[in-house]
Amino acid sequence: MSDYNTRAAQYSFSTPEQVQAALADESTYVLDVRNATEIAADGKIDHVRYIQSACTPDAAPELEGNASKLLPEKIATVVVYCKSGRRAYKAMQVLESQGYINVLNAGGYTDIVSNKDR
Repeated sequence: MSDYNTRAAQYSFSTPEQVQAALADESTYVLDVRNATEIAADGKIDHVRYIQSACTPDAAPELEGNASKLLPEKIATVVVYCKSGRRAYKAMQVLESQGYINVLNAGGYTDIVSNKDR
C-alpha cells in the first residue's frame, strides 16, 4: 500500500474527486491547519474562503474555542488540509464534535496539488 493510501485509510481522507469538487465551489471553506513557516515554504491553496488555523496532531485550541467565528456556517463544506493529513484529521474531529456536518479531510497540501491533475 502506498504512503498516500496508508494515510488516507488512517486519517479518513475524502476522495480526490470529492476534494476537487468542493474546491471548485466558492461557497466551500478551505481550512489550512499548517503553521506559517510551512505555508511560506510550500505554498497554499488559493481559495476565496481560505482560513489558516494552526493545530497539532493532538490539539486544535483555536478551533476548539473559535470555530464558530472562523467558520460561521455549520452546514457549509469545509476542506481541511495540513502536510500529511494527521493534523487535518484532528481538526476534522474537532469540527464534527461541534456540529459541522460536511468536513472533508483532503490530506496534505502536496496530495491536493498532485491529485488535481488525476
